[in-house]
Amino acid sequence: MALEIERRFLVRKDVRHLCRNGVRMVQGYLPSDGVSTVRVRIAEDRATLTIKSLKRGACRDEVEHPLDLDFARQLLLHGCEGRVIEKTRYRHCQDDLCWEIDVFDGENSGLVIAEVELKTPDQTVPLPDWIGAEVTTLRAYGNSALSRAPIRRWSAAAA
Repeated sequence: MALEIERRFLVRKDVRHLCRNGVRMVQGYLPSDGVSTVRVRIAEDRATLTIKSLKRGACRDEVEHPLDLDFARQLLLHGCEGRVIEKTRYRHCQDDLCWEIDVFDGENSGLVIAEVELKTPDQTVPLPDWIGAEVTTLRAYGNSALSRAPIRRWSAAAA
């Protein structure tokens, strides 16, 4: 099992000029016990099943296995009970870090989140000027939470 150390941020400026050669992703979340998250992801012609533990700050355990593409499609359709998100991921390297910029579609359209994987939890991260508020520990901005409560429903719930 690998340790994932990741910080996530809202993107506060237009970053289309950084977004080249994106990878389209559809990912769904299987029902879980609340202790771990089980994700099915299809990215182009590749499918994976990922299990992640609860976050401890910016850290959590993660294990990933390849899946047969047709089986992954069936899991998304029948196993994820509508808990699906769509996004395009772009990679942008800056200051010796590789940022993953996720541009969401569907019910989360308009949301752009940048994440960066780190080697240690205390690694210094020089923030580009297009980075906004950090959402690493805000559960509502996690992909699993966004699959259950997309941002399009946030304003309706507040009204």
